[in-house]
Amino acid sequence: MKLPLSWLKEYVDFEDSISGLSDRLTFSGIEVEAIAQVGFDPDAYTDEDLDRIVVAEIRDIQPHPGADRLTLCTVNDGNADSVVVCGAPNVRVGMKTLYAPVGVTLANGLKLKKAKIRGVESLGMLCAEDELGISDDHEGIIDLPEGIGPGTPIRQVYTEAPELVLELEITPNRPDCLSVMGVAREVAALYGSALKVPDVDFPENGEAVESLTSVEVLDTERCPRYTARVLTGVQVGESPEWMQRRLSLAGIRPINNAVDITNYVMLECGQPLHAFDYSLLKGPRIIVRNAAEGETMNTLDGQERTFTPDHLMIADAERAVAVAGVMGGADSEIRESTETLLLESAMFDPANVRATAQHLDMNTESSYRFARGCDIGGVDWTSRRAAALLVEHAGATAAQGAIDVYAKPAEAGSLSCRYEKIYQLVGVQADADAVKRIFNALHLTVLEEDAHSCTVRIPTFRRDLTREVDLIEEFSRMYGLDQIPAPAPRAEIVTGADDSAVRAERRLRRQLAGLGLQQIMNYSQTARPLLDALDPGRSDARIVLPLPMSTDKSILRTSLLPQLVDTLGRNKAYQNHEAAIFELGSVFSLDDGEYTEGTHLSIGLLGPIGRSPLDKQRPVTEEEMYGWIKGVLEQLAATQECSFSFEALESHLYAPGRAARVLRDGEAIGEVGLVKAELREKLRMTEPVAVAEINVAAFLHVSCTPNKMKPVPPYPSTRRDAALVVDESVKHADVMKVIRANAPRELEQVEMFDVFRSEKLGEGKKSMAYSFTYRSAKGTLTDEQATRFHEKVKDRLRDQLKADVPRG
Repeated sequence: MKLPLSWLKEYVDFEDSISGLSDRLTFSGIEVEAIAQVGFDPDAYTDEDLDRIVVAEIRDIQPHPGADRLTLCTVNDGNADSVVVCGAPNVRVGMKTLYAPVGVTLANGLKLKKAKIRGVESLGMLCAEDELGISDDHEGIIDLPEGIGPGTPIRQVYTEAPELVLELEITPNRPDCLSVMGVAREVAALYGSALKVPDVDFPENGEAVESLTSVEVLDTERCPRYTARVLTGVQVGESPEWMQRRLSLAGIRPINNAVDITNYVMLECGQPLHAFDYSLLKGPRIIVRNAAEGETMNTLDGQERTFTPDHLMIADAERAVAVAGVMGGADSEIRESTETLLLESAMFDPANVRATAQHLDMNTESSYRFARGCDIGGVDWTSRRAAALLVEHAGATAAQGAIDVYAKPAEAGSLSCRYEKIYQLVGVQADADAVKRIFNALHLTVLEEDAHSCTVRIPTFRRDLTREVDLIEEFSRMYGLDQIPAPAPRAEIVTGADDSAVRAERRLRRQLAGLGLQQIMNYSQTARPLLDALDPGRSDARIVLPLPMSTDKSILRTSLLPQLVDTLGRNKAYQNHEAAIFELGSVFSLDDGEYTEGTHLSIGLLGPIGRSPLDKQRPVTEEEMYGWIKGVLEQLAATQECSFSFEALESHLYAPGRAARVLRDGEAIGEVGLVKAELREKLRMTEPVAVAEINVAAFLHVSCTPNKMKPVPPYPSTRRDAALVVDESVKHADVMKVIRANAPRELEQVEMFDVFRSEKLGEGKKSMAYSFTYRSAKGTLTDEQATRFHEKVKDRLRDQLKADVPRG
């Protein structure tokens, strides 16, 4: 937010340097990102150059013979005509602008020389504001008022001193500071000054407002308050120069007095307003309603937009005339011919405005403020402020009264603060009088007090104060964060405390890193579109944040997988063609009205991660990728001294037949699979991508006892292979189930190393190749013994799976 220093000083007196003010604001929680000097600075020029940069009138414009976007402008500087090559889009005959002739050195150090531009000699420059150091605007050359004559020196055009403008970063929880008065309130508290509140009194000499219009609010949840005033006899014209200057310094282009006043009051008070041309309203009346499906309207930016019932509209008796909280409609905008206007000041649901602005891609100054939450208690006061300015600067006559539809009037809340709690949390032994003085300075009026605590009134503009700890934070930032003592670090032994779970998670991270995976970390908050695309099945369990930091962090994640897949896609986009990553983090859900939190582990594989360096060029097959991630899970289970089994799973996220539930002791604890092609291809991942997610609490080995060591086998092993020709319906899990049920004690390990399909095997058939490792703890196995064990297993596979297994 841009805040001109002179505008701030109109509402609060303080004695400090600009750097001192910047430091105090930043330490209080309002970060000053930059301090800019805006305006013409004569000290950047020599006296000679100040006399030579003058007003010039454009007498003639001809196209440049060698460039379509350049023009040849003949300008008169009061003494002679000169030809200047210009590329500005806003040049016109009769225009007054600033002309810098050859030999002048501009504020940026550029010395103008006689030069040929595309073959045509140019004798100087017609200047934009950034070229003269006035601002950073480079949209066109400066367009001066008609009354200034050619030859007038620049120092006579810009007589005001340059203005200091603060660029502030306002955190999402402080919408009350998105205004000049909001920041002034903070400055007044910091310096012990009084806040100067502007006068909002004005004569109401018109008819009763009820005889001129009416307001009907059909959705009081999305619009809890709506006020309307009618002003007649409006004379639309230019705003006062001081108002135009302040708007420009704050980054808003002046339009006319009626529109400028609504923008001015929005910046001043933080409450967006909208003015309708009363004569263009049908009825004339206002209806606040949800849009009809497919309803259209032309907005002020010149675009026709289509709406849904999720969008709240301001309508008259026949059609929509504005998108509530976002932008007005072109069919009811203020024109030069406007004589009567209807002034809207309202409160709209922040979540709905945020969603509407995002869906329609319409981020405006109004939606920026409404999406963070405005002061419902100040809606009428802001309307009165704008009406007073319209009466004073637009010659308007205000109708008597205002229509105020306020279904559930908000009441100021209260909170208590214990002095001892301040010491416990901050480490400052706060004096009761000092605490109350700070609260009163912040307009948190003390209602009750005793020796140990005080109770304060929470005004409606402080929506962020909901708990005692919030009041303690208010005390801390006004007391001075740099004044809070930093105690020496200390450690306390807590009897009976058990940190085995923490240590187990730390050990799990080391084990995953040992398996070749890299840890990633994502925010616990994520965006609705990402969840809709990758985790739509749990939409009912989502927890939507009431005051999110931004729209892409508005929902607590129900699963780690959407962000994991998005991270893999980002890696691919940055030319990282293989990745093996994991995240250990929290997931949240709403189950039967109860909020739950759990710790999950997600694993993702991308590219030929399981191959040797000399074998990276072949395309990765689905079987390979699934085998790699399944192997990671099995190795992970081994480190946790447990085992996993798998059963088929069908899910929106996974390719058909390429996903499984992860089971431990028959209970589902997670899932694993290959991401569906159409989902991964949206992220430009063309080869198979494998992901898995497991509930950590269901398998984490939290025991801190040392692992039991197993002796190294003293006798050698014997390996046998077997290829099974089976029906396509037979799964690896079916094979392993038969092997485990009939395996001799000597069967140490079974691994599948190939799946083969061919017309020669027959329709609906496949070959599954396994490696069997046999070892005896009592002695070296002979070939005959190993073969006997192996044939026994093969016989059971033939009998129970109808497998075709070669003998011998």
